[in-house]
Amino acid sequence: MKILITGATGSVGTGVLEALTQQHDIRLSDIATPSGASPQPFFAADVREPHALDEAAQGVDVIIHTPAYHGIHMGTFTEKEFYDLNVTGTFEMFQTAVRNNVRRVVWLSSMSFFGDDFYAYTKKLGEQLCEFYHRKHGIEVIMLRPADFTPFRSRAHYGERLLHGGVDRRDVIQAVVKATTCEQQFGAYHIVREDQFTEADIAAYEQGKRAETWERLYPGAQALIEKYGFHLPATIHPVDLSREKQELGYTPNYNLGTFLEEFTRDNTIVEAENK
Repeated sequence: MKILITGATGSVGTGVLEALTQQHDIRLSDIATPSGASPQPFFAADVREPHALDEAAQGVDVIIHTPAYHGIHMGTFTEKEFYDLNVTGTFEMFQTAVRNNVRRVVWLSSMSFFGDDFYAYTKKLGEQLCEFYHRKHGIEVIMLRPADFTPFRSRAHYGERLLHGGVDRRDVIQAVVKATTCEQQFGAYHIVREDQFTEADIAAYEQGKRAETWERLYPGAQALIEKYGFHLPATIHPVDLSREKQELGYTPNYNLGTFLEEFTRDNTIVEAENK
């Protein structure tokens, strides 16, 4: 397939390029120029501008659309700037998709969709655009709602985030890759990690046995939590990913257990420079 990745120099774009480049004909677009030479065609474009993506999208089967400001940018950019990139940028991308008869769009939403700040509002509007262009123009649209995978300050920060609303970037990239070829033609999917909590775990957690509950699920977790003073969530709950697994083929691979295996030695986090 011929695939256009917008926001190609970003975290998702670079990861998806690496995952797809051997199997597909990839085109790249971004407002920022790639830091190094790339064998894939690159089209400099500001997605907020009409027709900016037209040349890049010629003959394309799938657009993977990633440009957005995120929750971490609240306070840095104005509401208008959020709207222009997250909503207008999505609208202009879909206009290009219609003009170029693009078959499918993979659109990066967010679990923040369920929030009430302006970032969440832009994601709600974006998903409404996705639904409209699917219903009105027949474009297949897969909307992915990842949890927090923004760059972490340190591995300790990453580990603590896996106790809360964090998901590993590698699982997000996996979901995007599978969304390009899944049989489903429309849908919104939660891209989160999977912790196999039981009803007994939830009851124990509510009784105050918080670190012990994580320890039962991931041996070694309690000592790490206590050593680093990790803040624990007030509640835990099982996550139903049956739709994501059946329709998207999504299989989350990373959690606090894999963090312990990858990044700890003798109950100590082995830090490395964040990439």
